[in-house]
Amino acid sequence: MIPIEQLKIDIKKDNIIDGIMKSNGLYCLVAEPKVGKSFLALQLANSLTNNKEFLGFKVNPTPILYISTELSSLQLKERLNITGYEFSPNSFFFLEKDEEHKLCLRDDLLLDIREFATKYNGKLVIIDIMCGIDYGHDLDINNYNDVMKNMFDKYRELSKKYNLTFLLVHHLNKEGKTLGSIGIDGNMNGILTLINNKDNTYTLKIVNRDFEEQNINLIKNDKLIFEVVSEDNNELDFNLSLFMRYVIKKKEIIFTPAEMVAGLNLLITPSRFGRLLNSNIKRLEQNLEN
Repeated sequence: MIPIEQLKIDIKKDNIIDGIMKSNGLYCLVAEPKVGKSFLALQLANSLTNNKEFLGFKVNPTPILYISTELSSLQLKERLNITGYEFSPNSFFFLEKDEEHKLCLRDDLLLDIREFATKYNGKLVIIDIMCGIDYGHDLDINNYNDVMKNMFDKYRELSKKYNLTFLLVHHLNKEGKTLGSIGIDGNMNGILTLINNKDNTYTLKIVNRDFEEQNINLIKNDKLIFEVVSEDNNELDFNLSLFMRYVIKKKEIIFTPAEMVAGLNLLITPSRFGRLLNSNIKRLEQNLEN
């Protein structure tokens, strides 16, 4: 044993993304189909390889291993052309499912992951999609014991052995919850849920063991890159947009902020929504007149 003052730990260096992701962890990025979770994962990879903030959060740069069961090399190249992302040599590594790579976590992937961690000192592996990986067994995603034994035990083993963090891209079910066993959410250090609010607005909801819960309002630009909606953005806050559509539909309403937040399922507290309304009265009036 050693006294606490002798523990030489730099907390910030232990973070992959400050406020979002720590090292040696398992994280899950979930969304409905066609919302843009793979684009967001690629955006995260670009931030970490090029030492750029991710949605306003500082990063500790690292090479990335991107393992895809859905994207081909051609599709990846097309997305890089759209977004304009560029990677320096030995900073971004890509594996796709093909005749040479069956992407088995108990076979060929072990060699690639070991090389990535030991030769290139990589810290983050992105798995897109989680259920597309071969786990060496017929996996029942809805079975808690199956998920624990055949999936997460192996990820935890690799994470500990090679000092790696895994970001697993996955789907939501029809109820808006993580598809499969409750053990998936329970075994993650953090869940990043990308929600499509329609009219080109999105919310990234982050639930985390190590950091406070966050809801980040986003828009997608013409390069399909997600941007944070700033307070001085000319477009209405997405919560106000939902409120405006409701008012236009009903024409005349009497409400409290708490009733409106609950009724419209707004991702904001009633008190904050009340302040948002008060500070945007003129903007609301202008939009109603138009």
